[in-house]
Amino acid sequence: MTTVDHYKANLRDIFFQLFEVLEVQSNVLGKAPFDTMDEDTARTALEGFLEVMQTSWTPTFADGDRVEARFDGKGNVKLPPSFHKALDAYYSGGWNKLELPEHLGGFGAPPSVQWSAFELMAGANPSICFYVLGNVMVRIIDELGTDAQKQRYVKKMLDEHWGATMVLTEPSAGSDVGAGTMKATHVKGDEYLLEGVKRFITNGDYDHPKNIVHMVLARPEGAGPGTKGLSLFIVPKLWVEEDGSLGARNGAVVTNVEHKMGLKASATCELTLGDGAPCRGLLLGEVHTGIAQMFQVIEYARMGVGTKSMATMSTAYLNALEYTRVRKQGADLAKAADKTAPRVEIIRHPDVRRMLMLQKAFAEGLRAMVMWTANVQDKVALAGGHGKEAALQLEALNDLLLPLIKGYGSEKVYDLLAISLQCYGGSGYCQDYPIEQYIR
Repeated sequence: MTTVDHYKANLRDIFFQLFEVLEVQSNVLGKAPFDTMDEDTARTALEGFLEVMQTSWTPTFADGDRVEARFDGKGNVKLPPSFHKALDAYYSGGWNKLELPEHLGGFGAPPSVQWSAFELMAGANPSICFYVLGNVMVRIIDELGTDAQKQRYVKKMLDEHWGATMVLTEPSAGSDVGAGTMKATHVKGDEYLLEGVKRFITNGDYDHPKNIVHMVLARPEGAGPGTKGLSLFIVPKLWVEEDGSLGARNGAVVTNVEHKMGLKASATCELTLGDGAPCRGLLLGEVHTGIAQMFQVIEYARMGVGTKSMATMSTAYLNALEYTRVRKQGADLAKAADKTAPRVEIIRHPDVRRMLMLQKAFAEGLRAMVMWTANVQDKVALAGGHGKEAALQLEALNDLLLPLIKGYGSEKVYDLLAISLQCYGGSGYCQDYPIEQYIR
């Protein structure tokens, strides 16, 4: 067991949830808009995807902690070389299509299958997951953008695998998003100039894609206070001309990268807009409904954090299980008084078994919660999608579940990873085993 081959997936339980508990093969697959995917296709896709994750992403896990993402102080972030190979394998195999609808050239997989794939990504190397956020943002622009904005961005983002970010937080506006002060000044049409500083921007810069599209919440001049006064803007790293070609460097520049406890190769950035060079952006959809638009991205992020937490718990449990099956220490409890009794594997000790069963129960229970919520999202799509009358109750249920997925899942997993570490004793604190990196 090493950090190089650390990831232990539980595809058996994923398939159990998909096809035996939720029965997506009869309730979801084969029905519009998922009418081209059947059970065999879904199984084969996830099996193939896991193989790519195991061979291309899992070996990069340790690099994410030891090589890290490097900031040059001039607005540029360099990823570990192994991350480039992992992203190349993901895109060259067309695996980004798992997250895309058919009309964008994707597989047309339902959310339940998409989130199953996301678990495999997050388990293999969570630092890489949000470097592929362009898959999500291109769907947002395709759904909410004007025809001109779609023509300008969608094809290029898909063909060239551009990156993307969600840009909400400011130094003085964290959880209180409505306190944001980033200013947007109208220029003409849908074009604005943006000024201000954003903080904690995941993957605000990295050197793999040709371009990065920042989706930025800002307050247009004259807009009211609170979240209702915020609008959402498409702000590219390199300006995108009307014909889709790349222009000059835009004035959205990374000015700092946080030094974090964990996920060190996921660049958490300070992004400064309009300082030294104009920062140009397009008002998404030419409507001032920024917080409602951004919530489609926030929903993805909440689900992503919860799924990542569950994926880490699952592989932590399976690694601990393997370790306790081979590590010998102490005699069997029934022979504890016999000093000549043979040493036994620690999985035979009752308290170790208790710790393992606790991890297993929550790993599989959290997966069930994630998958059930993903299936609610399946049903939203089957009912016509966001905002459709037939889907409103399902959307309300999804809105209720997402904070539980993120909040309860991440907090509970953090506690449980400490228990997982205890299965290793002192060895759990060493880099020989992945648990010390999991818990960070």
